[in-house]
Amino acid sequence: MRRVLLALSAAALLCLPMATLHAQDELERQVEAILAQMPLDVRVGQMFMVSFFGEGLNEASRDFMRQMMPGGVGVFASNGVSPAAVTRSTNAWQALATQIGAKVPLLIATDQEGGTVQRLNDGFTAFPWGAALSAMPLEQTSQVAQMTAIELRAVGVNMNFAPVADLYHPEGRFMSKRVWGHDPERVGQAVAAYVRGLQARGVIATLKHFPGHGAAADSHFELPTLALSRQALEREWLPFRMGIAAGAEVVMVAHLNVPSLDPTPNLPATLSKPIVSDVLRGALGFTGVIITDAMDMGAVQQGFMPAEAAVRAVQAGVDMLATGPKLPLSDQLSMKRAIIDAVLSGAIPSAQIDDSVRRILRLKAKYGLLAWQPLDALTASERAQVTAHSAALESIYLRTISVVRPTALLPLDPSRQKIGLIYPGAYSSLPNVCGIYGAPTRRLAYSLTPTDGELAIAREINAQVDVAVIFTFNLDEYPRQASLVNTFAPQKTVVVALQSPYDALQGIQPAGYVTVFNPYPAAMRAACAVLYGAFPPKGTFSLPQF
Repeated sequence: MRRVLLALSAAALLCLPMATLHAQDELERQVEAILAQMPLDVRVGQMFMVSFFGEGLNEASRDFMRQMMPGGVGVFASNGVSPAAVTRSTNAWQALATQIGAKVPLLIATDQEGGTVQRLNDGFTAFPWGAALSAMPLEQTSQVAQMTAIELRAVGVNMNFAPVADLYHPEGRFMSKRVWGHDPERVGQAVAAYVRGLQARGVIATLKHFPGHGAAADSHFELPTLALSRQALEREWLPFRMGIAAGAEVVMVAHLNVPSLDPTPNLPATLSKPIVSDVLRGALGFTGVIITDAMDMGAVQQGFMPAEAAVRAVQAGVDMLATGPKLPLSDQLSMKRAIIDAVLSGAIPSAQIDDSVRRILRLKAKYGLLAWQPLDALTASERAQVTAHSAALESIYLRTISVVRPTALLPLDPSRQKIGLIYPGAYSSLPNVCGIYGAPTRRLAYSLTPTDGELAIAREINAQVDVAVIFTFNLDEYPRQASLVNTFAPQKTVVVALQSPYDALQGIQPAGYVTVFNPYPAAMRAACAVLYGAFPPKGTFSLPQF
């Protein structure tokens, strides 16, 4: 299979226009010229995606930057959340980076997945996230990625730690809201569409978290074990393969212990040569930049000192280390010194450092990042185009709502049906949103953990309505909601899952099942339009068989 892929790659290269080949040659000459001027400490600095606290640069972070000479900086909430604040920070970082070391501008990255992991919020669009991105038509997935890229580039961010290419596992509750689904083919198609859309607008995509974060434990706090066979893992890798084929430039390796790939006890994949070099670089044929998940996470910190972890990650074949926001500046500097010492002692070949830095510089050159101009912070919001993106999302959400379990109860018709509307009180706007299509016969706002009194009212409503439309919110976190659903006769019940599309797996059997994916106002308006037949369902989602 690998020979076939290599042959296809060679054939594709032969078909490239001559102008493209000349451009590639010029890019390589530019990269080699920069690399030749870099002493060892500057080259090793390029291999770090550092983090520090605060907007812009204070005295401590400025001194740190001069010593570290990093290749990238990660943006977190402390660095600014509004467009103007983030722009001021990225301008300050780039201005200093272009004055020190090899004077090479930075990769500036953030986690802008949407939903629970969206670093930039105030003044930025709340984009669809999780399984919504694979349920919507693929052209809409690409559109979301392009809009995300526009907002990131508007504030000086040129790399996104997205898309999430992990698959859903019922035991993997830690990732269940962030993953794009359980079907590797559909997730892979969506991941590929997102990669193409993001990179078409000049923002580098990062596939994460290889080899697939299907484990139950949270790697922020402990080292999870992924107890899947090599054969089972091949299924997990399909979205990564499809993302790589779509041109993804970066893959992030997770802090997971994977015995079927490396039997070394308590060793994170990030520090494993069999996983990083043999599988990702070898079996999957990835030629781009390999970056670690944040090195301040408990999965690494519990077993390794930062300096040791850094050396072992590079020995495993990692090109770039994301330090994370909780790692002290002194520890980040110790990581750099440890890698330099390992090169000088021969524990890490100097040629390997050169190869990694070449990949990083090649990536910067390809995306036009070797030249930098400051951005106007005052017009950052205008560049971000949030108003236009919010308007576009109205149409996108209409095409995302999925009728997973069709029923003759839908579309709802208040002229012939007595309808009960049952919804979490936290989403008090739902009756008004759906009310434009007709008032329900009965309604009930319930607590996320329904009380006995609310269950009693539900039993009364069950006897009075023809259809019970029950909006649920994350039954895996609030299992008593299943008791509320089961209070109603299944044959007259339609469940509408506001966030997790997997609510139907939590011991309920409604006649109809609809998924909204994200409980945002635009999504709730879209759900009501589909429920009442004002718009046909366009989303694609099916329940797994576990």
